Amino acid sequence: MNEKSEKVLEQYNISINRMIRGRGGIIIATGQGYKLFTQCEKPDKYYERENNITQILKSAGFGNTDTYVRNNEGQLVSQDEDGRRYILKDWFDAKESDVKDMGDMCRAVSMMAYLHMALREAGSELKINPCGETEYKEYAQAELKACQNRKETALRKTYVKHTRELKKAYNYLKQKKGRQTFEQLAFKHIGDYYEEACNASERLMDERFDERLLDAAVNGEISHGSYTYHNVLIGGKDTYVVNFDRYKNECQISDLYQFIRKVMEKYNWENSVFYRLLDEYDRICPLDDNELELLMTLLSYPEKFWKIINQYINSNKSWIPDKNVDKLRKVIEQNERRRELIDKICCVW
Repeated sequence: MNEKSEKVLEQYNISINRMIRGRGGIIIATGQGYKLFTQCEKPDKYYERENNITQILKSAGFGNTDTYVRNNEGQLVSQDEDGRRYILKDWFDAKESDVKDMGDMCRAVSMMAYLHMALREAGSELKINPCGETEYKEYAQAELKACQNRKETALRKTYVKHTRELKKAYNYLKQKKGRQTFEQLAFKHIGDYYEEACNASERLMDERFDERLLDAAVNGEISHGSYTYHNVLIGGKDTYVVNFDRYKNECQISDLYQFIRKVMEKYNWENSVFYRLLDEYDRICPLDDNELELLMTLLSYPEKFWKIINQYINSNKSWIPDKNVDKLRKVIEQNERRRELIDKICCVW
């Protein structure tokens, strides 16, 4: 932090005790608690939007979030003399949750369940639903018609797009001459993964999910949008959720799916880990059979494979780092265990 950016802190009514670098900015211990000071990278409206949800959650009793601190002029964004923009957030004396610690992961998924319940209560106040009361019925009917016609909701569109990208990658690799190690490995397996992607996308379009996805759309259901162990902090007996900048009107099962998938990848798709995480969430925010089936359908999509392949397609292909080959090998090695878990649970229905 330079002298000019430090001077920006004079615009806030805080007393500074010490400062350390962290979380992409400066963590400050103040007489008013911990704060995070960072330079702005987005237009002001994005910070106002994020502040809106954290303030409403705080008012609803869910206060363990990184709410923004307004400056002495009542603004979220402050500028230095060169026009650089900064924000200040409430922060915590806490560490990032450790994915290797199952206790941390259970606390994280439990906190997600409490967050989802609070977000459902706050949905109407946040007014994520773009329709007014007079338009609500018409909007709901339009969404229902879309589901009946097997058209894609936002969640469905995501995986349809991913599947198209896998097909594009397959076609590219098929005609590629002189394939490197990564490309040889990818081409050997991409056909099987493409088939998995098509099957998962087709199941996601099934009418049995229409009601749940429609309900999320018309009731303004909100997901965090980036609920990973990186955005869950642990401090003593307290658990905190940060970085709401990607929240959106979407079925909350997508949050649960993304969190479980990323943890399971770290634990080589160990069955007991899945059941423990699912039980922790279900204990607080119960899942019905349809929601569990939606979760398993999302888990059946080969998202990690798609991510690695898509990064390759959009990168400089003249040199592929060895670490990318290692990542691809790991995903391929884990796939049998992933499929075993999914097939085992799906057999229950």
